Amino acid sequence: REAKLKEEYRKEKEKVHTKPLGMAFVTFQNEAMTAIILKDFNACQVQGCRCRQEPCSSQFSEVLHVHNWSVTYAPDPQNVRW
Repeated sequence: REAKLKEEYRKEKEKVHTKPLGMAFVTFQNEAMTAIILKDFNACQVQGCRCRQEPCSSQFSEVLHVHNWSVTYAPDPQNVRW
């Protein structure tokens, strides 16, 4: 029984790296920069990019489905299961 559980655990552990969590944490230089980026990104999402300027896209924007992103302040690190 124990060997079977260990094997199941090993298989699940291998799969973890193939399943994206669907989230990322980004660190900025300071709180002011964070607030500007958060405000601009969310304004572009709501207003269809009628904000300061068109956001820069990259060759990966479509693949990453940037149009589906939700950007918010991160939770307190104590509330994240690392």
